[in-house]
Amino acid sequence: MVRHGDAEPKAEGKEDRERRLVEKGVIQMRRVANLVELLGFRLDRILASPYVRAIQSAQAISEELEDDVKVETVKELEPDQDPSALLNRLRGMDEKGCNTTILVVGHEPYLSRFIKLVTGGEVELKKGGVAVIKMNATEGKGSLELLLNQKVLKRL
Repeated sequence: MVRHGDAEPKAEGKEDRERRLVEKGVIQMRRVANLVELLGFRLDRILASPYVRAIQSAQAISEELEDDVKVETVKELEPDQDPSALLNRLRGMDEKGCNTTILVVGHEPYLSRFIKLVTGGEVELKKGGVAVIKMNATEGKGSLELLLNQKVLKRL
């Protein structure tokens, strides 16, 4: 799970969903891609909120990985959605208990609520932060394996 990178500030007359990544946000997502490579993950799917900054974050990671995995936008990742809707979607993606690696890009506090739902853990993802969850989608339970912010990712 990845919180989108730094984006344009909120501005009057511009919808929140239209805010774009700034250059710092792109750099943050390149660091996330570096972590994905270091951990040896091969992404099967990439899911992103339909908000522009989340889509751009997911695309920046995919491009850096030179991966052929297309970014899928999912309504369940919009900030005002119930995290249980994403859990239900992930259950539907579980291919007979296969090990599927899914990168999810979204927003706070939504991602923290999802993590609490499946792990019971209380966390907060800073912009560009990463949480690795090992999860059994069928059971809807998982464990938080790794939680990193950009300060740590800069040092990798």
